[in-house]
Amino acid sequence: MLEEINGRNVEESLPMLDEVDYETAVSHGCLSWAHGFMQNWAVGQTHWLGSVGLHLQKVDEKVVRCIAVVDHPFSFAALAMQKVTFKMANMKMEIDPYTIVIPYVESEGDSKDIPGLEVI
Repeated sequence: MLEEINGRNVEESLPMLDEVDYETAVSHGCLSWAHGFMQNWAVGQTHWLGSVGLHLQKVDEKVVRCIAVVDHPFSFAALAMQKVTFKMANMKMEIDPYTIVIPYVESEGDSKDIPGLEVI
């Protein structure tokens, strides 16, 4: 199964961003984060963004590479947003053929069957 997941073109699997996600991706906060990432990491170092399921690597002063993305729509949307952010910051994001798709494994906290308060 992993071969099937990793055999696909990741960039072609990225969703189109809606207006809200696009505006977020080009916001001052996101652009500042991208510049901070490039300033704070040395060439070759990687950073796992666990909250969104992305693993990024600094290639050089103007290039960042996505080396892994979790196989979940939220993570692919996050990658699409990161791609826009780095482009707007005058940097290049490399995706294919470098990005490995990590299978999504639902954790106990993700379960939809967790009992909650009953409203009467």
